[in-house]
Amino acid sequence: MRVTARLIRLTVKALCESMDVETMVVIIKKLVPNYNLNQRVGFAEVIPVPNRDAANQIVHDLKDMDFFLQFISLLTDIQENGLIGRKYKISYLHLILEEIYKAGFIYDKKYRIFVEDPRIRKTRNWGFLREGHEYIFSFIYLDIVDNSTLFSQYPIDIIQATHIDLRNIVQYAIERRNGRIWSWEGDGGMGVFFFNNKELNATLSCMEIIHELLIYNHTRSRLKRPMELRIAVHTGSCVYMNDNEYINKSEIKKKLIEIESKYCSPNTITITQLVYSSLDHFITNQFQFIEKEGKSKMYNYKLKWEE
Repeated sequence: MRVTARLIRLTVKALCESMDVETMVVIIKKLVPNYNLNQRVGFAEVIPVPNRDAANQIVHDLKDMDFFLQFISLLTDIQENGLIGRKYKISYLHLILEEIYKAGFIYDKKYRIFVEDPRIRKTRNWGFLREGHEYIFSFIYLDIVDNSTLFSQYPIDIIQATHIDLRNIVQYAIERRNGRIWSWEGDGGMGVFFFNNKELNATLSCMEIIHELLIYNHTRSRLKRPMELRIAVHTGSCVYMNDNEYINKSEIKKKLIEIESKYCSPNTITITQLVYSSLDHFITNQFQFIEKEGKSKMYNYKLKWEE
């Protein structure tokens, strides 16, 4: 997020009027444990740093370190829940929050973080994931069945238009549940979910894609035969990087490709045990256990016609 001059001024004033220097240092050390205020200001260790100088240095350092939103999250939590047994009223906090909301971010009380307001902006890290940090995600990976055959049967413009249609179906199903597409290769790609009920949202997105694809094949498809997908869903840890090449080489991507290629038949969804165990019975009752070798359990969903 771009931290404006107004936000900096408001935050400096908030710190100056709401707490002493010692408390400011306690808070910033929650984000930067080895932070040394005197060293940053250029004062000897025995010289007290004036209140306004401390606030100004801390706020600018937070901006430069890309910790500004995390710091405001801490101030929000401190005003609500206190710090070390003491309650604080943070001056100008409502004005600071207004500026952040205008910039397209909202406060998630469960995770105590600011995230993108999906009505305003959507980036692959939800506005807060930090490169090099590990998180738990739910992933989906989908691939068009026999995509190479389509290229030999149809003109390139027909294939490209069909791929765009599929991308739109997938993107809508994922993003309306606050997921993100991390990679797209024309014939398929990877979607990612992070927040509450991530396993459920990933699974429901895939079920919606399968259903919408059925309608698309019968009403809008440019192809003479139905387009088919294989979709895998898995939950696991992954280091967040903005580099697609890193994600493509990651173990989680290899796992997803293995599930999709080995345990998915056309127009089905296969989920791992980690995903399955997080779903309610209404959803799991629609999945069938897959008989396979090894300890890992997997479950498959496919459209069924009512008898």
